[in-house]
Amino acid sequence: MLAEIFQKCKDQWVRSKYQKGHPFRYATLATIDSQARATMRTVVLRDFDPQTLEFIIYTDDRSAKAKDLQRDSKAQLLFYDPKKLWQIQVDLICVNRSSDLKLFKEIPLRSQKDYTTVLAPGTPIPQPDAVAYNEDKPHFLKLTFQAERIESLKLKRPIHIRSEFKRQEDSWTAQFLNP
Repeated sequence: MLAEIFQKCKDQWVRSKYQKGHPFRYATLATIDSQARATMRTVVLRDFDPQTLEFIIYTDDRSAKAKDLQRDSKAQLLFYDPKKLWQIQVDLICVNRSSDLKLFKEIPLRSQKDYTTVLAPGTPIPQPDAVAYNEDKPHFLKLTFQAERIESLKLKRPIHIRSEFKRQEDSWTAQFLNP
């Protein structure tokens, strides 16, 4: 049963890239800021490799999450499917930061705009339409995360099912946890 749960987790992350409206397309990314506080934000899962268990997101290279991960490469992703009452937490290490301009040019123009603002994300502006862009200077950053631990919690009656998967060098260990 543990192997089946582990495979279902991977299958859902793969599906989230292709299935419109998949609940795992968006996740909560938690990092540690410069004040040693946890900070969370919603991110889009751009890619997932089921063989290496690497997760990819995109961000502005000036964003708080990019700065947080430069200081401390540890992070966590939280996925939740409200219909299946299924929560998955993934402990991660940011293993690669890449300003991949070839990849940047492959994303839709409307999405490219998100990475070309003159001001860094979070900079105060007088009103929403005061955002200025400079398409000649993208701040695109591809972040690659390696999963280290996965915890799945499936709420169901009569028994909730909670399981944990941990990376041990080139393999994974699995065990059930008390829900």
